[in-house]
This record gives sequence, structure tokens and C-alpha cells, in this order.
Amino acid sequence: MRIAVTTSNGEKVDQHFGKATSFNIYDVEDGALKMVDLRQVESYCECEDGEPVEPNHKFKQDRFSKVKETIKDCEKLYTLQIGDVPKEKLEIVGIAVQECKCAIDKIPNCKGECK
Repeated sequence: MRIAVTTSNGEKVDQHFGKATSFNIYDVEDGALKMVDLRQVESYCECEDGEPVEPNHKFKQDRFSKVKETIKDCEKLYTLQIGDVPKEKLEIVGIAVQECKCAIDKIPNCKGECK
């Protein structure tokens, strides 16, 4: 199974989906993780001038589509936090979402109880 992880340091799931500027991509086989890629993106929740988007911002399909395209080959996303609309949109295209804050090496056994 291929997964995407929002992490700032490669050690822990510690980034909000909308604020991530990259995704660590792993293949999971027999409970072991193998990093296969680091994919850079433009943050979904950032304005053109680099300022953060307001918490109650409207869903921006064009920005979301670019991020979704970056992780489209993944079956699951592990992220610290994600809004309801992006979560629903990812699940519609077959990417399951798991909110957690565990260490990346613990992901194969993660059930989101680390929150």
C-alpha cells in the first residue's frame, strides 16, 4: 500500500493537510515502511502573498486539485488535521484519511488513537 504523510521533519506526523508544503510518500509492506518519494506542493491554505488563509475560508477547488494530484497514487493519507471538505473530497477519489500525531515508524499500527 502506498501512503502520504504530512510531516515537517520526517519523524512524526505533525502538519495540517492544508498547510503542508510537501508529502513524504511511503510504501507499506508487511508492517514495514519504505520511503519512496518526497513531493513538494504549494500549500493549500496559503494566500498568494504567503499569508495564511483565514480559518473559515471558502474551499478552493483549484488549489486543492493540485495537492490531490500530487498524492493521487496513495491509498491513505496520514495527517495531523484536515478540514471536513478536503477530507470528503479525498475519500471520494479513494484516498482514506487518518488523523494522527504518531511517529512515522508507528504508522503501520496506527488507528488514530495517538491523538
